[in-house]
Amino acid sequence: MLNFLKKLYQHRLNIITVILLDDSRPGEDNSYLFRPNQFFMFLTFICLMLSIIVALLFMLTPIGALLYSKEDAEMRAQVENITERVISLQDSLIVRDYQLEEMKNVIKLSVDTTLAMDDRFSSMFGNSDESVADIFAERFDVNPTSDQINTSGVFFSNIFKSAPDFPTSYPVNGTLTRDYEPEESHFGIDIATKEKELITSIADGTIVNATWTISDGYVISVQHAEGLLSIYKHCSSLTKKSGDVILKGDIIGVTGNVGVSSTGPHLHLEIWKNGVPQDPSMYLIQ
Repeated sequence: MLNFLKKLYQHRLNIITVILLDDSRPGEDNSYLFRPNQFFMFLTFICLMLSIIVALLFMLTPIGALLYSKEDAEMRAQVENITERVISLQDSLIVRDYQLEEMKNVIKLSVDTTLAMDDRFSSMFGNSDESVADIFAERFDVNPTSDQINTSGVFFSNIFKSAPDFPTSYPVNGTLTRDYEPEESHFGIDIATKEKELITSIADGTIVNATWTISDGYVISVQHAEGLLSIYKHCSSLTKKSGDVILKGDIIGVTGNVGVSSTGPHLHLEIWKNGVPQDPSMYLIQ
């Protein structure tokens, strides 16, 4: 068959006589004039029409969706993107709830979380027509004792009324080794440094959490004004405890290679605003 088509193609411009022989009927042979060129044009037209019909079937009927659908692919990509955002938002809400719980513990002024003040803050409190006790009772709906009132005044000091001064220097001497990568669940920056380097607070604030975790070693969180929270991870030791009031530049811990997720001596710094992670590089200058 292939050789026959080759012969036809070689004589496509000629007129060929096709004779049909019937052995059962001698002398009744039929002959026909045949133009190979027209045959190939007709064959091409048939193939083209079949291709168009198949394409229309895939485009206008559910058959195409069974094999591949561009809209479905785009929808799947959107669903995956939304899923990643939801997971990230859930993580942010969990961290925010944890931070709020720690702040509540500080506000309650329990024995373990009473704000520790030193002489540096005495100049921030002056005489006022309205007593601190009245302000505290009005804002927190409690009747604090006189001992509690003396330490609660820090909540209404200039530390929490004025916005932190940014940009500021790095909280530790070191080199930036990893940027803020929220898509990789890395909500801060890594600063490589030597062990036992001093870590300082990037702004005035209150220690709302100082604890130990298997993954991150010692972790300390500082609440600042404007809804900002700074978190310092992989510390080898801490110099402050929950409830302490600190100023910008105060030493809050010491660096180290601590925690199972640590790959070397470094400080992991996170900055959150109203429960939403921020890029710390926007607040720092090296």
